[in-house]
Amino acid sequence: MNLGHLNAHWLGYLGTALVIIAYVPQIRHLMKMHCGDGISIAAYALWTVSSAFLCVYAIYAKEHIFIALQGYHAVACGLILLFGVKYRNSRCPMHRKAN
Repeated sequence: MNLGHLNAHWLGYLGTALVIIAYVPQIRHLMKMHCGDGISIAAYALWTVSSAFLCVYAIYAKEHIFIALQGYHAVACGLILLFGVKYRNSRCPMHRKAN
């Protein structure tokens, strides 16, 4: 067993966990505050589609870390896109004060 290879995989899992953690505040803010201020619909649409394509490729290549990463990324971007569209004309009190 190659321990360097094993450690490299754990770095991939750690990176995936950080991506998951990074999206939680944005999704929570959208769902809780109904605030779509600053959400780029076009960018999140492209990120959702590109992540879905990369996830399909990762499944084909049997790359488990990238399946998890791109699968979650596609879902997270899709949720942000969905709620961003739903609340695109809404602002929470914090964002109203900022402008």
